[in-house]
Amino acid sequence: MLKSLPLNGTWKVRWTDGQRGRTQYAERDHTDPVRYLDAEVPGEIHLDLMRAGLIGDPRVGVNCLAARWVEECIWSYRREFEAPAAALKAKRVWLDFRGLDLVATVVLNGQEVGRHHNSFYPCRLEVTGKLRAGRNVLAVHVEGGLFDVSDKPAEGYSTGIDGKLHKRHWLRKPQCQFSWDWSTRLINVGVTGPVTLEWTDDAVRADQFVPLAEISADLKTGALRARWFVEGLTPDAVAGELRVEVPEAGVRQTSAVTIKPGFGPVEARVEIPSPRLWWPAGHGPQHRYTVKATLHTGGRTVAAAEARVGFRHVRVNQDPNPTAGRFFILEINRRKVFVKGGNFVPADMIFPCADRARYDQLTDLALEANFNMLRIWGGGLYEKDDFYDLCDAKGLLVWQEFIFACGKYPATDLGFFEDVKREATWNVRRLASHPSLVVWCGNNEMEQGNWHWGYDKATPVYPDYGLFHLTLPRIVRDEDGTRYYQPSSPYSPDLLSPTADEVGDQHPWAIGFTNTDFRQYRQMACRFPNEGGILGPTALPTMLACLPEGQRRVQSFAWQVHDNSVDSWGEPSYPDEMVRQWIGKDVRKLSVEEFAYWAGLVQGEGLREYCENFRRRMFDTSSAIFWMYNDTWPATRSWTIADYYLRRTPAFYGVRRALRPVHVVLTLEGDAVNVYGVNETEREVRGTLSYGVFKLAGAYPFEARADVALPPNASTVIASFPAAKWTAREASMAFAELAGNDRLIARNRLFTPLFREMKWPKARVSVRLEKGEAVFSSRTFAWGICLDLDGEALLPDNFFDVYPGRDVRLPWPGRRPPHIRFVGNLA
Repeated sequence: MLKSLPLNGTWKVRWTDGQRGRTQYAERDHTDPVRYLDAEVPGEIHLDLMRAGLIGDPRVGVNCLAARWVEECIWSYRREFEAPAAALKAKRVWLDFRGLDLVATVVLNGQEVGRHHNSFYPCRLEVTGKLRAGRNVLAVHVEGGLFDVSDKPAEGYSTGIDGKLHKRHWLRKPQCQFSWDWSTRLINVGVTGPVTLEWTDDAVRADQFVPLAEISADLKTGALRARWFVEGLTPDAVAGELRVEVPEAGVRQTSAVTIKPGFGPVEARVEIPSPRLWWPAGHGPQHRYTVKATLHTGGRTVAAAEARVGFRHVRVNQDPNPTAGRFFILEINRRKVFVKGGNFVPADMIFPCADRARYDQLTDLALEANFNMLRIWGGGLYEKDDFYDLCDAKGLLVWQEFIFACGKYPATDLGFFEDVKREATWNVRRLASHPSLVVWCGNNEMEQGNWHWGYDKATPVYPDYGLFHLTLPRIVRDEDGTRYYQPSSPYSPDLLSPTADEVGDQHPWAIGFTNTDFRQYRQMACRFPNEGGILGPTALPTMLACLPEGQRRVQSFAWQVHDNSVDSWGEPSYPDEMVRQWIGKDVRKLSVEEFAYWAGLVQGEGLREYCENFRRRMFDTSSAIFWMYNDTWPATRSWTIADYYLRRTPAFYGVRRALRPVHVVLTLEGDAVNVYGVNETEREVRGTLSYGVFKLAGAYPFEARADVALPPNASTVIASFPAAKWTAREASMAFAELAGNDRLIARNRLFTPLFREMKWPKARVSVRLEKGEAVFSSRTFAWGICLDLDGEALLPDNFFDVYPGRDVRLPWPGRRPPHIRFVGNLA
């Protein structure tokens, strides 16, 4: 079997900016130790410089600006090691780098052994005959990419004025490193993955193990295709055996294989009768099977691998819709699944900091918010294995994009094209075993750019079109073959515009930038909306962490550095004006705490409208996926409901309520107010519905009751009343409450004016403890009761309403009643 020597741990690193320092000295047997700092491998250079006290944490204050020099240097890593005697005698020897970011030259004992310039797949270099007895010197010169692309063209690639500086379209690393509206620029540099010396005397070297689980359309027969990519190391083919075991199914199988010279797959097929199914969250358990494989040649075991798979049948239903266009419904195990969730961006701006514990918390918070899907956006990265394993375990579906976003890419350059093919092939093989992954997508918004953003108006014209419409789908077909692929998001079939609402998926950004009247979401009829949102604050402690003493005010310099750049797209600021538009408050006169509450209240209302509009249309609309779920660095204002420090933002609870499995949604349609009952469960839900109109000041001029039944996995109108019964709308709301088994199941309300146009009574909310519950009472309507702005503790609810004369009861274990920090009544 393959033998190995890990080379992780503390290395040495030195720098050069082209004038000070010289890279070649790191390659020498003897070098001046005063020139070096300690560097952890795997790691990233900013972390090493922080430990050395040379830069501050770039996520805090304005330190990101002071750290810009780091990305402008070449960093030379150095490691000395003793080569094992077996490695010196071995027939084949390699250095394996699991991650290099980005442009790297590797030198062993004074000899260049290879180069690499892609952070999305490993670098493997053969060093047979290049080791020496005793001390070996390994040097890795690495830079973030700016030097490498200095002579590459920037014009015509539609990456903005800053694209002339960094030319991100040439660099195969997370595109958001180069700044996006929600993150500053911080170009990572370093040896970011484990480093290993490997050797063997065997006739074969095993590489990626890819078990693909499929199930018949009737869900009765599972098939496991166990593919193992191996390298034949001898001039002639070698006979071998591939043994596959699935312990939970009691299945073992041995298959004869032939290992040919060079690189290629061997495989075996195993049938699993009546496998237990894997389901998304809220629809059933997440059954998984262990797959154990061993490869044998000449009577010896030369490799062993283990993976976990899940059996589920996936269909993207794009059948004709009887009203217009086509459906876009995700069907899992022959059941329609309404998809709920957000867009996932890298969990840290310094990418090696995103570990399993961080992924675990983020996926837990997603479930807490009633998600069942995360869209891996095309400007981020192919996440680490831990992320997908956690999604598998928790039932979170994954929409995975290849890492291209919002621009043109030089796929007509042969070197770039071939490198991207290697990247895509490696990652499709790496991720294909995960049952949570249900969609492959070529890029983010580049088809829309081709159609509507003038990508055909400047040279190069469509330089990457064949990559997304021909090359990537072929790779997905050959290396996976079990999943749906589409070239871009949004994308429309039938040669329709990618902005078409009646087919494909949609990014409904008609609201969120210059137009912030989110009441207009109520009229949106999209098939599969998976990006669109409203800006708002992060948790209060996160906002304060962005702002040094003396700058803790709205629109201070540090605030602007950490603010979403949409703030600067117009004057006056679009998101500032949204708060004025809705509640009549000038955000620049608010304290940071007041901003967190008021802007958070508005954002929560906007995201609620987004989610509820699409949910009540199920399955004409089949998703409610908003932009965006999480943050990659601390922000004062963002699109998210889980901020960088994993705190719940003020909008979190509004989204959580809007996405609960059973819900009620009110609409004003023509001359009627309709109440929709949304039931995502597989069982009918029965209860008593109270509905009508209440005055903000405290009376119920119209109320009716009805026993209702909500059909399973459907949205239906369960009540209706004439809109004429709803008068004086500036001082009232329509409402609905669904109760059953002596408990409130769901409730909601509907308003029509802007909040600042409504006639608000003063809020007089009382709270008392009663049998382990906090009981909130008010004779008038109380809007957006805030118990917490820190976002760290899980509360039964927050930013909730009290309807006139109707208590709200929340589980509350403490001896003291909760403190009400804010109420939204604009009296």
